[in-house]
Amino acid sequence: MPSDPIDSEARYTVYKVAGGKRRSALWLRLLRWTALVVIVCIAAVAGSWFGWLQNTVAQLAEKNPVTVEQTRKELVPDLPGEAMNILVLGSDHRYQYGSGDVGRSDTLMLLRLDPKTKSVSILSVPRDLRVQIPGHGADRINTAYAVGGPALSVKTFKSVTGLPVHHFMEVDFVGFSNIVDALGGVYLDVDRRYYNPKDTGWAAIDIKPGYQNLNGHDALQFARFRHDATGDFGRMVRQQTFIRELKRQSFRWDNWRRIPRVVKMVTKNTTSDLSSLRQWLSLARLVLEVDTSRVYSTHLVARGIMVNGASELEASPAEIAAVVEQFTHPDKAAVKPPEGKKMPKDSFVVYVSNGGAGAGTASRVAAQLNDEGYKAVVAGDLTPARGGATTIYASRSYSGNAKGIAALMKPAKVVRLDRQDGTVAGVSVVVGSSFGGKLTMQPKHSVTAYGQQIQYGANHDAAAWRQFTRGTPIKVRMPTAWVSGCTYDWADSRKYRIPTGDGDAAALCVVGETALGEYWHIQQMRWTDPPAVAAPDETRTIGGTDYMLFYNGAKRHMIAWQVDNTLYWVSNTLGNDLSNDAMLALATSFKPVK
Repeated sequence: MPSDPIDSEARYTVYKVAGGKRRSALWLRLLRWTALVVIVCIAAVAGSWFGWLQNTVAQLAEKNPVTVEQTRKELVPDLPGEAMNILVLGSDHRYQYGSGDVGRSDTLMLLRLDPKTKSVSILSVPRDLRVQIPGHGADRINTAYAVGGPALSVKTFKSVTGLPVHHFMEVDFVGFSNIVDALGGVYLDVDRRYYNPKDTGWAAIDIKPGYQNLNGHDALQFARFRHDATGDFGRMVRQQTFIRELKRQSFRWDNWRRIPRVVKMVTKNTTSDLSSLRQWLSLARLVLEVDTSRVYSTHLVARGIMVNGASELEASPAEIAAVVEQFTHPDKAAVKPPEGKKMPKDSFVVYVSNGGAGAGTASRVAAQLNDEGYKAVVAGDLTPARGGATTIYASRSYSGNAKGIAALMKPAKVVRLDRQDGTVAGVSVVVGSSFGGKLTMQPKHSVTAYGQQIQYGANHDAAAWRQFTRGTPIKVRMPTAWVSGCTYDWADSRKYRIPTGDGDAAALCVVGETALGEYWHIQQMRWTDPPAVAAPDETRTIGGTDYMLFYNGAKRHMIAWQVDNTLYWVSNTLGNDLSNDAMLALATSFKPVK
């Protein structure tokens, strides 16, 4: 069996990025921003520039003074040196549902800037979450904005989460695109193709996969997209991704010529209680002090329910408290787990039922699963499945383990079900008549981690790689390790050129799909220092190659490395469905396409 990079601890070293070129680059960026502040102060002596800036910023409150004054009554004063919470409301005033309706709020996002830890936390709440709105009863949380504007949104958010809100910012979606354009666009790592043609009833969108600079219109469409299986969950993750990359790319916008236009765009399309130049300079200083690798994001994952025939979302107080704890203590969530299984086999129950197989089959399967290390029990007989298929049912938390069991019981399929309150936790196996009677033993050339089978030396779809990469100037490499259930989406994969600010560079993006229909991808390009690889969370040297690791909490979201004049990286799915082990196995297995 090929040497496993996950287990070969002697083959790599681990160190935090705390110095060298990247630290120097960060100081250079801060010095450039400091120089801008000095310029502003010098201009203040003359009076003209300072006066214009002060008057322009004041428009944030003067534009809608009644709204700002009402909302200020719900805000909590921030304390010097303590964490500051800013509630960001994304609104769209183009849509009016009735007379007197102020529009809708599609985005509720709390930003926490902590000067002590030099970190930013982002908490997103789905707009369809059913909550108690003070004075209005139970309804979707975005209804608070429709009936009471930002003031009621702040009051409701505080009531639901128990968190203080020190400031608020209401950003108009139309203006959002203008702000992005004023900044010169934002580089984003797009996981797959997003496409809705015109006249479908949904917002039209056509964004191809791969790392690219998105203009304001496309960035807005990307951040607001929710017409797929991930719904609001995917939209929240994309919005958090946008905020994180906005911070990472702050060094790109230190051109003083941009400042007047950007300030005008922000003030024109934003309403906020932050309406003095002093407040904004303090906020800017706090943001600039944040280490890019310490931007954490979390979101509330709720269950779907039906209320009066309409689909809404529900979360228990305990679930809300857990996500608030993660938000306020991001360092706890960021601790990397040891390499190994995400959920040990004996940490949950596997319920085995007979769904059309022979008498006694459920008992035999349970016994075999116990021999494999699972905690399996017999749960009785169920209606036979159509076609005699064996089906494994599991919630999202157990889906990786369910796929591991499915690999033992081929042919079998995995069905993901939302976990409902009052139901048992674990994995349910319904054995169909197609089951052969014995589990399929794991092949010797593979290991199973986090419920995902990792195969080494697989060279999956090598012929398609050769066909796809013909004619590109890039020294193309492909992973020789593979993860069970994954496939390539060659129809959406593409070769292209990416603008770098100093011309353009050859690039290609290969899209992958997991067994559950989530998208991950491989990026390769001749641009070796894009914003995406600035300030990695961790660097490992494995087999003589330096790998840059980027995390979302405890999950590895991206692993990047450079060979000669080409940069390569593997990006996880939006929900980071590939295990940490799988990500490292894929990245460290790349070989030239021949």
